[in-house]
Amino acid sequence: IAILPHRLYNETNIMAWAEVEKARRRLSREQGTIIKDWGGRIPIALVYPNSYYVGMSNLGLHALYSLLNSYSEVVGERAFWEVENRDSRSPALCLESQRPLSDFAVVAFSVSYELDYFNVVHILKASGIPLYAADRDERHPLVIAGGSCIIANPVPLSPFFDCLCIGEAEPMVPAMLPVIAEGVGGKRSDLLRALASLPGVYVPQYYSGKPVVRQWAKNLDDFPVASILRWRGEPFAVS
Repeated sequence: IAILPHRLYNETNIMAWAEVEKARRRLSREQGTIIKDWGGRIPIALVYPNSYYVGMSNLGLHALYSLLNSYSEVVGERAFWEVENRDSRSPALCLESQRPLSDFAVVAFSVSYELDYFNVVHILKASGIPLYAADRDERHPLVIAGGSCIIANPVPLSPFFDCLCIGEAEPMVPAMLPVIAEGVGGKRSDLLRALASLPGVYVPQYYSGKPVVRQWAKNLDDFPVASILRWRGEPFAVS
């Protein structure tokens, strides 16, 4: 049973518990959810800056969730941004553990639509993570962005992210994870410099001016895309 973190016990704890209960109800309807113990693992929050139903209809999110959790040293959990979060300014909690984003070592956004840029800002502000990358240090999660919008043009969101991934996750995640595993907990500047040296990784703070080359999956047949998670009750059915 997940325990609500101490810092959420305040005058808004009723709304916080409502978020926890909603997450648990959703988990009870899912099939294929991956839940891991955090001990000795890198906790990565995979954030889709829109509602659960919009995010879970995105096959790319399924693929990335499966890819991250295929590594034994990683805990990959999902978070979304609901209307209730926006209206109450309450922090997004990850479904699997009901923990806030600030508890994670890495917060990775998948950004598919320009209109979700506003939600990225709201999510970071509500989570208590400094909005601008320049204001973060070793006390804060590494905040990463990827997705079709980032590939097309990373510049609009670059002030808010420590690094941005220009390309498909399949060839980039295997290169980034060892660097993150070694650098998390150390000096933030050393970690960012190491990430900046990787192909396809744009780190605004250490950008050299050289073109960042988009990374492609060499053979898409090696990465079949399918729904990893399924639901009882047909939540996407239209009557």
